[in-house]
Amino acid sequence: MTENEKLLQEWQNRLGMSDWQINLIDNCKPENMDVQDAEGCTTWVESTKCADIQMLDPILYPENCVGRGSDYERCLVHELLHCKLSFLQDSDNSTLQSRICHQMIDDLARAFVDAKRCGKDD
Repeated sequence: MTENEKLLQEWQNRLGMSDWQINLIDNCKPENMDVQDAEGCTTWVESTKCADIQMLDPILYPENCVGRGSDYERCLVHELLHCKLSFLQDSDNSTLQSRICHQMIDDLARAFVDAKRCGKDD
């Protein structure tokens, strides 16, 4: 088991998602990801609790993108929270509800990872 797979397992347990079947696809190139200009992206089926999480190769993620550097663990938690909170999201990512949900997911991912790291910022 790789370090990233161990991290996935750890966070699935922390978030109460052990019953989800998640396929982690690491070190993706931007052109192979389902969403462009993203560190990670997730496709899921809520009813069967199955998901694919694609994670961009950290080497390819520019440090100044969106005002912060790449943080694999935060991104992974963010993607897992998309699955956990999938019942709150619309399939149309342009709606106000989806944009607010995405912002909430990002805030929670940062807070959870920060709490794990004993409140220390990177």
